[in-house]
Amino acid sequence: MRYSATFHDRNSNTATPATVRTEPGVLFIQFENGQIHDWTLSDLDSARALDDGSVILQNGKHFLEVTDPGFRAGLERSFPKNKLFRETFFDRIGVVGCLLVVAGILLPLLALYFFVAPKIAESAAGKVPPEIEKQIGDAWFHSLTAAYKTDTAKTRRVQTFYDSLGYGGDYHMRITVVNEPVVNAFAIPGGHIVVFDSILGIMDAPEQLAALLAHEASHVQLKHSTRSIFRELANSLIFNLIFGDYGDLSAVVAQHGDQLAGLSYSRSLELEADANGMLLMQSSGIPLRGMPDLFGKMKTVFEENSANSDVPNFLSTHPSLDERMRVIEEKIESQEGVRSEVPERLQLLWADIQRL
Repeated sequence: MRYSATFHDRNSNTATPATVRTEPGVLFIQFENGQIHDWTLSDLDSARALDDGSVILQNGKHFLEVTDPGFRAGLERSFPKNKLFRETFFDRIGVVGCLLVVAGILLPLLALYFFVAPKIAESAAGKVPPEIEKQIGDAWFHSLTAAYKTDTAKTRRVQTFYDSLGYGGDYHMRITVVNEPVVNAFAIPGGHIVVFDSILGIMDAPEQLAALLAHEASHVQLKHSTRSIFRELANSLIFNLIFGDYGDLSAVVAQHGDQLAGLSYSRSLELEADANGMLLMQSSGIPLRGMPDLFGKMKTVFEENSANSDVPNFLSTHPSLDERMRVIEEKIESQEGVRSEVPERLQLLWADIQRL
């Protein structure tokens, strides 16, 4: 039986109409000019049956495309003892099966990325001793503060103020006040807190400074930067394993250090630092009103500078101050016996800071 076909020649990039005839053990291909090619089983590199019934045969750089749906049966009769059409795994399972295979691969990877890796990272970060964090933090501190001018007098007085708060913890907090016009402050792993003098300028009560220091100390005590680093390292490792890109993972650590001044903590970590900061304040007998009052003043600064492109970093990178103030107000209202008076020792130290 004869079948219409198209003969593709990769050498000349041509497609030529042809007629195919099947005989036992051989396939004859005849062109319009009368030329005939014969292909035996040993000549065939591959035989592919498509879903529309057409067949594609390969012989080196020559391909024969036969669209007649009856050709496959005729070809199989010519080579009855040989299985020409070897279905691949994906041919057998079909489109739905392929989708299931892809889902079976992607879902575990997504679970690893979103659930397993964060838990492993959290556990690993928790096992990093404060001494190691201090070594990392000291290096970051010197790198980050190299461009700032330290206010020695304010640094000494704010350090004394912090030491008098009695917040405790596993870290010795070292306060540094720098001269900067931006309303900002940030914490560095291991115990550094950098305070921009502009944020001191918007405060009018000692409990507001106590709130700021409690919040930043909480970032350190709760290992927020360390946890973030380990999460990023775990995520980078997963991507490296998937895509085979074994880049310099140390760049992740360096990049996170560069971001500390931008305070790029997640919303959940900021709220966690607020909550822990309130616990520190309460345990030290500091009026909790200091925290919402501080945020209120920061919000005022934000609104005054909203038309200016130079928006304060602290406000542009933190969660909504309205949300944080609301959460804190609710916690204050739910507690009994909240202290309203600032300890006298802190009032005196605050007065010293104000005189500078």
